[in-house]
Amino acid sequence: MDKAKILLIDDEIDFLDMVREKLELEGYEVITAKNGEEGLDRARLARPDLIICDIMMPGKNGFEVLRNLKRSGDNRAPFVMLTVVNDFERIKEAYEDEADFYVTKPVELDKLINNVRVLLNLAGSKKNE
Repeated sequence: MDKAKILLIDDEIDFLDMVREKLELEGYEVITAKNGEEGLDRARLARPDLIICDIMMPGKNGFEVLRNLKRSGDNRAPFVMLTVVNDFERIKEAYEDEADFYVTKPVELDKLINNVRVLLNLAGSKKNE
């Protein structure tokens, strides 16, 4: 079985490296991007199985990345919003824009990994229907 491919988009390099390392230890192939524009390009080229994206980034923010991918149909992978913003209106906006999950920082990596597994399993089940 091929490794699931995860695209991780975040402008905080230390955080990006820490999460990438943990996901790779769990057996995932991880592609990283340091901003929204780079993330969009990588999503279109790499066709990841799941996307984890920070909301607050310079240039295109996470909402713009999500909307752009959903509108264009370039990638239908599950989309996890990752942010320090724990505000009901932002969470509501994320789900209205069809985010699959919303995680606030600081994130417990083990919980994030469990959610990644669940989303990838659900996505795999939908492909087989």
